[in-house]
Amino acid sequence: MPNYHYASTRKGNREFWTRQVQAYHLSGLSQKEFCQKNGLIYTSFGYWKRRLERSAKAEGIEFVEIDAAAVAENSAAITLSV
Repeated sequence: MPNYHYASTRKGNREFWTRQVQAYHLSGLSQKEFCQKNGLIYTSFGYWKRRLERSAKAEGIEFVEIDAAAVAENSAAITLSV
């Protein structure tokens, strides 16, 4: 069932989709799998993902993929700043 609980404001929408994109990057799932699992509309997710990543790149911010299994094996600590 799709998650139609998007925020009613532009700021709220941006915050909602920022959280979704961050969760996607940490999930290890494909975009399609992530959307199905979380009840998101695939095309809306793709639109916001591109929009947020372009915006982040313009601000000098970059999403980096982290191999969670490797981190667990090495029991290293990671600090993420948002």
